[in-house]
Amino acid sequence: MKNNDTAKFLQIKNLIIHYETGNGVVEAVNNISLEMNCGETLSLVGETGAGKTTTALGILNLIPNPPGRIIAGEIVLDGEDLLKKSTQQMQRIRGSKISMIFQDPMTSLNPIETVGEQISEVIRLHNKVSRSEAETRACNMLEKVGIPAERYMDFPHQFSGGMKQRVVIAIALACGPELLICDEPTSALDVTIQAQVLDTMRQLKDEFRTSMLMITHDLGVVAETSDNVAVMYAGEIVEYGTLRQVFKDTRHPYTRPLFDSLPDISKNVNRLSPIKGLTPDPSNLPACCSFYSRCTSREDQCAQIDPQPHDVGDGHLVKCLLSAEERRSYERTSGSKEPQKVL
Repeated sequence: MKNNDTAKFLQIKNLIIHYETGNGVVEAVNNISLEMNCGETLSLVGETGAGKTTTALGILNLIPNPPGRIIAGEIVLDGEDLLKKSTQQMQRIRGSKISMIFQDPMTSLNPIETVGEQISEVIRLHNKVSRSEAETRACNMLEKVGIPAERYMDFPHQFSGGMKQRVVIAIALACGPELLICDEPTSALDVTIQAQVLDTMRQLKDEFRTSMLMITHDLGVVAETSDNVAVMYAGEIVEYGTLRQVFKDTRHPYTRPLFDSLPDISKNVNRLSPIKGLTPDPSNLPACCSFYSRCTSREDQCAQIDPQPHDVGDGHLVKCLLSAEERRSYERTSGSKEPQKVL
């Protein structure tokens, strides 16, 4: 049963995920909280290594153990905490209530099975239907993603990259999941095919009324697909809000240069503006703000405090000491209106 439109369909509360290695503990996801409404699209944005894919694997309870371990938190889907489910219960949930599209369609398909068999296998696994009924549904799914049903008996190597990704989408949506997780679903495709695949995903999302968690570093994809955006940095959510809030009212000092690093066809520039410095080592994170070493707006107090996310208006959350509300609080307690910048 689908949730109603106003319910919080997915709630991630204070999630912490670590990888325990011989070289120390890698703090991949650090106390993040997120909410999604039924039928909406939330994008997780950030650099490679920010913790986006680990968050997705945590939702599916697929963190490789060892070395990975969910230390704390709750992942509540439709009122049920997935972290309290048994292995058998999660196997039933994956594919039926939650599906995932991985970033490389070349490695997501079994090379020795036909594409139709791979779709019908998922249908038979989660539904009590005959083989012939499963084949009929698989043919219908192929048609829905723009592939003729006659290609049911073709093997993956007979398809182009874009067509393979369409097959992966068909497999993911075959059982009408309530949540679709997309991990860089168009990163292996050229720009023209990207647009076609994204359009297909939007149409099917609307048809099946599926909630979508989009993991990407491509802000163009975010602009085309998202209702809400969460910006991740060093395993934390540093800014969260609606698409308009994050794109038009950017508040965090990491989000601003993230947008500035993109090419702008309206500006005549010879070089892009990259973010200077490197992401902190997740096995040795600073006790202060994780973006401190790269921040061009940092001030003295930023080296002393790890800020907490706070609402700057209408649900727009920012994890920065210098955003409006915390700056005013700092000024009241310190008596200083203009702390000196760190050079």
